[in-house]
Amino acid sequence: MKAPKFTKLFQSLVEMPERATFELLSDSEAFERTALKEHPTRPSYAALFQAKALAFLLFDFDDNRLLSPAPPWVPNVTHFSELEACAIASSNDGRLKSFVFDESRLMHLLWTPTENALAWNIPQVIRDFIRANSVARVVIIAGGARDEGPLKNTASGFGLSDLEQRVLISTITTGSIRAAAESLNIAYGTARATLVQAARRLGQPNTPALVRTIVEASFGVFPDDAKSPTLFSEMLQITQRQAQLALLVVSGATRHEAASAMNISVPLVKKELELIYTNLQIESAAELSRIMVEVQALRAFARTTDGAPGFLDRAIEPARFAVRPSTNELIGWSDYGPASAKPILVVHSNWSCRAVPSELLVALQKRGWRPISIDRPGFGATSLGSSTPDNPFEQAVQDTLHVMDKLRIEKFAVIARAGSDFVRILKASAPQRVGAVVLVSPTLPTKVSRKRTGIMGTMKDVFQIDSLIELFFRIVCSQISLERVEMLTRAIVKGASVDEALCDNPQFIYDRFRAVRPFSTGNFLGGIYEQGVISRGDFAFPKIEVIDWVIMQGDDDNHNSLEDVKAHWSTILPQSTVINVKGGGRFLTSSHPQIIVDQLEAMTKRGTRKVNSARRIRRTHLEPQVDSRQVAPNQ
Repeated sequence: MKAPKFTKLFQSLVEMPERATFELLSDSEAFERTALKEHPTRPSYAALFQAKALAFLLFDFDDNRLLSPAPPWVPNVTHFSELEACAIASSNDGRLKSFVFDESRLMHLLWTPTENALAWNIPQVIRDFIRANSVARVVIIAGGARDEGPLKNTASGFGLSDLEQRVLISTITTGSIRAAAESLNIAYGTARATLVQAARRLGQPNTPALVRTIVEASFGVFPDDAKSPTLFSEMLQITQRQAQLALLVVSGATRHEAASAMNISVPLVKKELELIYTNLQIESAAELSRIMVEVQALRAFARTTDGAPGFLDRAIEPARFAVRPSTNELIGWSDYGPASAKPILVVHSNWSCRAVPSELLVALQKRGWRPISIDRPGFGATSLGSSTPDNPFEQAVQDTLHVMDKLRIEKFAVIARAGSDFVRILKASAPQRVGAVVLVSPTLPTKVSRKRTGIMGTMKDVFQIDSLIELFFRIVCSQISLERVEMLTRAIVKGASVDEALCDNPQFIYDRFRAVRPFSTGNFLGGIYEQGVISRGDFAFPKIEVIDWVIMQGDDDNHNSLEDVKAHWSTILPQSTVINVKGGGRFLTSSHPQIIVDQLEAMTKRGTRKVNSARRIRRTHLEPQVDSRQVAPNQ
């Protein structure tokens, strides 16, 4: 079977970058028109789900259930008609059903013919089962709020205490604070006070908003367009006004605030809520929050995606969350541990999110380091916040320091692959908190980077046009799949022998896939903003003076030349060494992690010496070379 390609116009850039770029720059407006004609036919952005958030039931052509992997909370049925008999409401097309099975709480399912399901982002084990068996109907059940594993992981990821986690999870699974208190054998007042404290910790106004935040995060990352009143009205069979009211309530609005926002009376709000509770057979706003998120999850899942961004696995990607002070905005981050090790911030590039490459992760942990990575604003799981095209870094600095404060980490080292602009601002903003720094394949402004080979080289001139930066992000990010990521990565590194060899390693390709797939949710404005800074080259960076920074650049990097990197960064950081990794390409963090960690530890030792030792550091130290042929790339 042929590997899926990108839309025709972008595929031509992948396959023939020089020719396609020449044609593009000859008439950029015509290129935009053609791209926009192709792009609207592409699917909308996907949701990126946690591995255990959804369950799948498969039925044959006689509607008998087939034995396939399913979690224990899934209804034990043998025929699809048993689910239909339990339905208390159905959407207009009959595909979404709300049902109560064996007197349990309200659940939701979405079914579709097999041919439609294969166009969805379904797990590979389910996809393989479908292809090996005669499957006629696929049923997806939203159950993140019934499996305490994802809920506990998420609540813990937000930093809630053990008691807060237990009370919150019990409230979600039982449907009310009173029922939770009874199940935990604690006083109602204690349960209520605990939830108030948890809501305050997460910056949420009340319990419904707290429940929505936790349940939503336990499912994964949703695109922004999955929360319209029309969607909930259709899928829950409630009126448009009731759907709008429900969205306000689960976001934390009081009845008076909801009445004001909708320009209706408080008694009418009360009456509409009573109708919602009756229709959905629920008893509390907390339970309404759970239901709204489950329906949102099913709707976000049930959209054709051009490729499968896959599922998040907390065992591989230890997701954590923080809430920005005085907002409902989330910061997505990962702490790879161990907690007793030396903290190091691993900074991602503007074309990827926070996932740390496997080889670098292993090398750091073996040498006693604790990797921590944070999605910058407008990347992956982190809200855009106050970031703007003119200043995409200030919010990122605030987020980083907020996360480090939560972890009670006063000072931390940094490794950055192509995220060097942010690190400069971070150091200038918090000089005492940033320790040793290794800049790997550092960022160069377009005007000082002379290389124009390959797709990324030729795109430098294209990205001088702001609208084309956004266009290319949108085209690529709406078509992310493992196969396309491999295709694009091979095109990016073409001609760099070490990186070409990396592409034959499935783990490297999967690392790249993990790093870019959060963009498939549509949250990538941060990348666009930072690329604009690189392309314009007019950002006023503050001056910094450091003695414990080192710059590593491969001389076989087909994106930036060693000479250009030396010329630019030696001016900015005159006391820092620029190391030539001979034979190294663009992805040194995967091909040469040991050399990077060696330099990190050397800089850490240098940073602990007295400040006057800096006088002995001379420009003559700018020429040391590391021959990668003497070091096994993946030691």
